Amino acid sequence: MASHTLQVRTRLHLGDVAEVTRYLGAVSILLVGAVHAQQYYGAYFSFVPTIGTLFLLSFIGSAVTGVALVAPVRRFGRGVGDLVFVVAAFAAVGIAVGSLVSLLVSEYTPLFGFMESGYRLAIVLALVFDSLTTVFLGVFIALVAPSLIASVRSR
Repeated sequence: MASHTLQVRTRLHLGDVAEVTRYLGAVSILLVGAVHAQQYYGAYFSFVPTIGTLFLLSFIGSAVTGVALVAPVRRFGRGVGDLVFVVAAFAAVGIAVGSLVSLLVSEYTPLFGFMESGYRLAIVLALVFDSLTTVFLGVFIALVAPSLIASVRSR
């Protein structure tokens, strides 16, 4: 009996951790998008060929994945909801890692003809939010994906 109680408490605890990391990941990917939107519109990156387009696409992708991560999709069933959340989390991690790698590359060598210089506030914020998105949603995926895969295999 005590073993069963411990298992139930552990599952509830991991479920709570998954929910918190999903919401924190959603906020952080939305902030990634906000930084890119500000740089696109406010810092005039819209005029930089290729990089400007990538900033705009990052903003759009971040907004879509961030909204998907908080959308009430579990109304369609827990399995469908978790699938949508995991797919959105993978997409958000892809955006964040792509942004992070691109930023780090552009600090040391030209990327599409553009090179960053120094660590101004927008760069620091992008580094922080990209990293937080990757960590939070990586934890979320690690907690939710195994049970999602197991439920698919059992069908």
